[in-house]
Amino acid sequence: MKKLFAILIALIVCGTEGVFAQPRLGPLCGYTPPRSEFRDLKLSANYRYYNDQFADNRDNVNSGSVRASFSRVLDAPTFGLSQQATLKLDLTKDAFTYQADGTLNLRAYIAQTNFFGFIGAETQGATTFVSPGLRVSAGLGYGRFKDVTALSKALKIQERLLGLKAISAPLPATVIFELADTIGRRAEFPDLASLVQRLEEIIEATGFVPHGQLGAVALLRIEEIINETADEKLCGWELRLGLGYELLAPQGETRDWLTLASFEYALAPAPRSQFKSSLRFGSSLGLLEDYVLIAQAHYSFRITETIDAQATYNFVRTQFKARSPLDIQSIDLRLTFQVQANLNLAVQLEFTLASDFEEWTQGLTITANYDLF
Repeated sequence: MKKLFAILIALIVCGTEGVFAQPRLGPLCGYTPPRSEFRDLKLSANYRYYNDQFADNRDNVNSGSVRASFSRVLDAPTFGLSQQATLKLDLTKDAFTYQADGTLNLRAYIAQTNFFGFIGAETQGATTFVSPGLRVSAGLGYGRFKDVTALSKALKIQERLLGLKAISAPLPATVIFELADTIGRRAEFPDLASLVQRLEEIIEATGFVPHGQLGAVALLRIEEIINETADEKLCGWELRLGLGYELLAPQGETRDWLTLASFEYALAPAPRSQFKSSLRFGSSLGLLEDYVLIAQAHYSFRITETIDAQATYNFVRTQFKARSPLDIQSIDLRLTFQVQANLNLAVQLEFTLASDFEEWTQGLTITANYDLF
């Protein structure tokens, strides 16, 4: 474990150095966009098959894994919605295991404040459970989220134009925010070309464009940044308290009324980084006699233009009355190197530990992807 934490700290330090080297215009989380709708979907998979030369299959390998995570947050003055889901599928030899959970919450804000009432549903499943678990809930909460991707893209556009020498100096703060607001209203433009044209007009009006007009390469880079879908930025936090009912019990126990609490937090320290975490607790009315605790944390950052890093931690504790708690935790560390325009290399470390394991499982996966055409 000491080696594991050393690797994680090294990745964070390297990523932080890359982040602070970038031009910044105040904190991203201080920006309020014209519309907040955040979406993020991540997928990864690997598989290996090997049939050895022995008849007893002593060294055969048949393993693979699939990882997926999805989150969506919609925030309006009087209405809000949040969705989260994670899925892990693992195949080792001939044994198949899975772990999955998901939540859906609808919020109605009180008089356009940060106080809200909510209704929601939460599901959880794993190979060790008799059946999937399903809970519905209602209660009160406080907090809001906002999507600051538009400001992040505006800052990236400035950085890219400075690198191309398409602008002679950093853009004023008012221009950056005007670019961000325009990007945030993308749905109002008939097509991407119209949006890029409007951004071009805003930048050229500053007088910072040496030749009076942005060139074709600069406009192409702006279009690429606008089209990026894997670098969304979310800020905010939310606390919920409520009551629920267990529609499906994962271990076949008696369904019961529940007390529920959750806390979610998101921070975008800079245009190149994103941190998200959540803590969810559900218990019978007997509180700590029977409960489920789920904790998740994810940090991603771009070290350089060609190196991306991600670190993810998941913990699930299930406590049933008069039984020992069942714990499942996992850590995923990943580095992706863009070696050439058509070649990238990914290095992934995976660690998993459950209550019935003697030690952490450890996995190293190295993947090279090359596009011929």
